[in-house]
Amino acid sequence: MTFEETNHNTHVIHLNNEYEIKKELSNIKADKRAYDILAQKMIFIHIKLENVDTRAANILKQQVRAIGGEAVISKEAYAFTERKTDVLISASKETIKLLTKKIANLDYGLNKISKEIENTLFSNSGIMKIKDTVLDFRRKTYIMGILKFYKLFNPIHKNNEQILSKVESMVKAGVDMIDICEDNKLGLIDSKEDNLNKITQLIPLIRDIKNEFPNIILSIDTSKLDIAKESIEAGIDMVIEAIPLKYNEQMLHLVAKNRCPIVLMHRNSFLKKTPKPLKSISDVIREIQSNMSFALGQGIQKEKIIIEPGIGFGRSNQDNYLILRQLSSFKYLNVPILVELPKRSFLGEALRGRMEKTLISSIAANTMAIINGANIIKVDDVEQAVTMVNIVDAIRNIDEEN
Repeated sequence: MTFEETNHNTHVIHLNNEYEIKKELSNIKADKRAYDILAQKMIFIHIKLENVDTRAANILKQQVRAIGGEAVISKEAYAFTERKTDVLISASKETIKLLTKKIANLDYGLNKISKEIENTLFSNSGIMKIKDTVLDFRRKTYIMGILKFYKLFNPIHKNNEQILSKVESMVKAGVDMIDICEDNKLGLIDSKEDNLNKITQLIPLIRDIKNEFPNIILSIDTSKLDIAKESIEAGIDMVIEAIPLKYNEQMLHLVAKNRCPIVLMHRNSFLKKTPKPLKSISDVIREIQSNMSFALGQGIQKEKIIIEPGIGFGRSNQDNYLILRQLSSFKYLNVPILVELPKRSFLGEALRGRMEKTLISSIAANTMAIINGANIIKVDDVEQAVTMVNIVDAIRNIDEEN
């Protein structure tokens, strides 16, 4: 019997999520009853743990390797010459699920580690309800336009007509949200007169916008308690907070009381003039997790939290690119991700002087952000962003439409 030579078209195929895996299982006519089981075996993830007891780390490493995964600890922990170590685990999702069961009843804190790993296994920001509006982050990327305080209240604006006209143009272009962004938002100390002037101008504007465009989600980007309080009473839907909540507990209690969504922004430069360089994306995740835990402990519901990882704002180009490239790591915090990239200077620098305007760089960076997990993008150039988002969402959702 002769064997017929065949070109098997051997090639690498990138399957980045469960939808893509199941699509290819369908293409090769796998048993549909086995889709869920197979997908868990084919989804490969990396989990990092910090400050693990050296004894637990060595047991963890042995357990992971015994079931087909890999775990790495420091060489000092391997030799038992230090008490704590970070651990990096790499395995399929199914293998990691098995690991949590194997270590659930072991000593040295492994039972707690088991629960922590279980809580990180699923990335699903799901659905958020803001008053009467339901946001489905599984199917759609939402666009937030920007209105800035210092531009809104320029003396040339004798009334709100020009501002409402700008809002109308953004709504017609297709934005889902509009953020009123305060200048000097990190400055908690303003004169009472300045704050009163802002409130006097701002509150009628918020009411006008909500009356004219009741379906638009309106946010206020401020760290001032009185401005946030008056804005919420006037109809604002969401608060964007740039200061870690442990430094602004009154704002936390206001948001918790009103049960409105809050965007927790990571600002490493808040207490430092120069942000500390990032060694790892873990540095940002650690701070965001701390801020989230504090918020949850003080009564804010997890379903009301959105995070913003803090691209820009004094960070080096390298750190900004790192956050953008590894944005998908934040998905496992299981809350929506907002990214603000409106003409950031680091994007313009990437063009190396070949172009004066940075619109194309902003569009490119926002595209990368969405692909890597951003659920909301905050932009200046609304029309171009809407076009980009429609294309990206259409490509990402093709499996669900067919």
